[in-house]
Amino acid sequence: MSRSILIASAVVLVMAGSLFSQSLENGDFGYPSENPELPEAWTIWGDWLLRETGWEPKTPSGAMMGYHHYRVSGNNKSGMQQDVTGAKSGQRVRFSVLIMVDKHEAGSQRPYSVELTLESTKDGQPQTVATKEVVLEEFPTDDEWHEVFVEGTLPADDLRVIISVTPSPSGPRQSAVKFSEANLSALD
Repeated sequence: MSRSILIASAVVLVMAGSLFSQSLENGDFGYPSENPELPEAWTIWGDWLLRETGWEPKTPSGAMMGYHHYRVSGNNKSGMQQDVTGAKSGQRVRFSVLIMVDKHEAGSQRPYSVELTLESTKDGQPQTVATKEVVLEEFPTDDEWHEVFVEGTLPADDLRVIISVTPSPSGPRQSAVKFSEANLSALD
């Protein structure tokens, strides 16, 4: 194989692998929207999921998303989502985020779960491509970031990534969940 073909092939592979990481906007939550408690490029829904700049540990961007479980009074999910540009039908993708769960006192409850979802459309109708729920009951509270991810193959040229949190069904509620470094990458 000639050197120019080899170089061209390498460039195509690099571009394909970075297509989605470039199209997921503000994955580090570093840029605020007009409201500094909300990140640019993300749609936030539910209660007490806010952009935080004063929480520890500090992240490279200086910001993270924080779910204030101790302030949530209802039982509805909270979440954030983003419609991604540049998605291609048949493309296999991986969506990931780093999470950290705070410690809680005995007798109190941490959030029930964190769920990552890939959505697309099929025949013009919304469709869940893949979802991964992580139950937080036994999740580490070791002050370390832990990667959670979901993978799937897109049935159409559109993609929505979703991160949602389900509160504990009963109280007293304590603890918080921190999110940093959301990333989307092509697998093939």
